[in-house]
Amino acid sequence: MANSAKPGKRPTIADIAKAAGVSKPTVSRVLNGHRDVAEATRRRVQDVAAAMGYTPSADARALRTGRRGAIGLLMPPDYWWGFGEVQYGIAREAARNGLRLLIQPPLPETPEAEEEFAKRTLPGLPVDGLILLMPYGMLRHIGDLARSGTPVAVIDDRGYRPGIPFVETTNREGMRAMGEHLTAHGRTRIAFVTGSADAAFAQSRFEGYLDALRAAGLEYRPELVCLSQDWEPSLAEIDAVLEQGPDAVMCGWDEIAFQVLGSLHKQGRAVPDEVAVTGFDDSPIASASLPALTTVHQPLRRMGRAAVRMLVDSIEHGTAPANASVPTTLSIRESCGSHLSG
Repeated sequence: MANSAKPGKRPTIADIAKAAGVSKPTVSRVLNGHRDVAEATRRRVQDVAAAMGYTPSADARALRTGRRGAIGLLMPPDYWWGFGEVQYGIAREAARNGLRLLIQPPLPETPEAEEEFAKRTLPGLPVDGLILLMPYGMLRHIGDLARSGTPVAVIDDRGYRPGIPFVETTNREGMRAMGEHLTAHGRTRIAFVTGSADAAFAQSRFEGYLDALRAAGLEYRPELVCLSQDWEPSLAEIDAVLEQGPDAVMCGWDEIAFQVLGSLHKQGRAVPDEVAVTGFDDSPIASASLPALTTVHQPLRRMGRAAVRMLVDSIEHGTAPANASVPTTLSIRESCGSHLSG
């Protein structure tokens, strides 16, 4: 691949265009992340630019286009393994669109810190749009930002999003599909155990459980249900449900399912022969548990990518993006016992 830039000279768009055999406007559109260029041409331009060591000047691009060529990501105050998966999806999609990613560390959990960030720090961030991951108290401030026309996307399934474009997954549909899988394999006394019962995602998953019972013509039994208000149900709450003799336990997320597996092991009850156990999220250790956990796969990387695409559409077209719902799938393993029924 020829390098038409002089030694020691920073390559220009004209140099890249000559080496790639395309026009300067085409190179400009590729380097600025526009997606209306043929994929083969885009890749050729990107390969040439990389081979020539081209690095765009953010300040020059901002003066020329009014854009910074970057998006921001505001991380939540609490840790959960899935946030890394979402962040990876965001980073990959940002790179694919020629955007840099500026990660803002979690804020202190105080109203003062949130207001300070919204009013003083956020307006000066060198970004063209902002993604918020489970933003908690920031939502009221971000709602004002979104209504002002700033491209914003929230990855959040708690339900309270005042006029903010959001990405979510199919919590209710995923849990219903899992319940129907269990009933199709002969399970009839199906329990449901979750924490954070007042959160929208937990409510949606509980509704999916109810949908599956209705679809199978099964009676709702409140003694088989634990809707804990704590983040996770206590062992006492879990054991109270297990004492009712369910033949399956659907859990609000995988960590709860691991607790249920532990309790059943202590009670000497075989999984999945006597009791099937399922989770939600498809955490990294779900396939390594004993038995391997059947769970609902939450497409966290795809959710991150969807948020970036929403921002790109908003940045390029100046319109509020449509909300996105990324579908779940089932990860069928040993703990549901489907292999026992043929």
